[in-house]
Amino acid sequence: MKFKTIILAIAAIAASVACTHKTPTTTLSGAYGIDSPKEVNISIPELGLDTTVAVIDKQFTIDLPVDPTKTGLIRVGREKLNFIPDGTPMTLVFNANHTINLLTQDPAKSIQERLNQYESAIKEFETAAKAQLDSLGEDATAEAKEKIYDEYQAAVSELSRKVLAENKDNAVAVYALDNLQFDAPVAELDTLIKSLDTNVSNNKSLAALKKAVKAQIETGEGKKFTDFEVGAQKFSDYVGNGKYVLVDFWASWCGPCKEEIPNIKKVYNKYNGEDFDVLSVAVWDKATASISAANALGITWKQIIDAQRIPTDIYGIQGIPHIMLIGPDGTILKRDLRGADIEAEVAKYVKAKR
Repeated sequence: MKFKTIILAIAAIAASVACTHKTPTTTLSGAYGIDSPKEVNISIPELGLDTTVAVIDKQFTIDLPVDPTKTGLIRVGREKLNFIPDGTPMTLVFNANHTINLLTQDPAKSIQERLNQYESAIKEFETAAKAQLDSLGEDATAEAKEKIYDEYQAAVSELSRKVLAENKDNAVAVYALDNLQFDAPVAELDTLIKSLDTNVSNNKSLAALKKAVKAQIETGEGKKFTDFEVGAQKFSDYVGNGKYVLVDFWASWCGPCKEEIPNIKKVYNKYNGEDFDVLSVAVWDKATASISAANALGITWKQIIDAQRIPTDIYGIQGIPHIMLIGPDGTILKRDLRGADIEAEVAKYVKAKR
């Protein structure tokens, strides 16, 4: 994979782009062939813009506001792409296969061009990783597949850090943070967000991430658990009562959640007793689906059903499964456990049953 080459190329492009924008409008236009769309929807939520432009005689032109710190979305039928109203002329291309892309007429000044190059590089990483996975064949081991995924994620994260460092004053940083949020440590995410220019850090697209980062810091390892209530059940009914408790936040529709159930079941069967227990908390799911899946998967330990976003908002959980170990006094010992690490962490504190 030419991940390093792509990263260096993107860095060079970003470094050569000027950051001044004096054009009072961002002109977006398009001219199409036989398969012309009937209309184009354009939205920039933070600027209060959501409009649909008719395509007449296979072309359209619209002048949009200028603000390189804001994010927008262009939709043509089912296709959509991100854009930044940076004040430079742009052309929307409607391809023969009905995909769309955005060409910048002034790449040397365009913030949009930085976003184009960044997203193009991410797609190249994806293509390279997929090709490697395909080459492994059907008998490939989980370890081999995971190695390719880890290399892909490392390349995306490395590029995203470089792009973010070079775009702290514009909305490209928003997209870079979006790609970093599930890989970078929470302390780093907090630092990166605080390093952005105020207009960028206040972008509403970052609101959910900022809230999650704050929640994760407040409920991080070494902190006491925060209680919540679902119906007549309280989290404190199960944790902080003298036992080590492995807590699994999951959903019936979540494939990776189901993949972790055998690991959790193994730990439960091996360690459960006076010193240890397991609690599953079903989130973002219908109660009936959670109950049905729990029965099918053989979940016999304690459960809280239909928690929805109550605990995930409190703990800043943005992806599931999210598995944590809580100590007898309610201290959060470890978060985001997966695979073999689940038993390894439990074994630090609890002896297996004889």
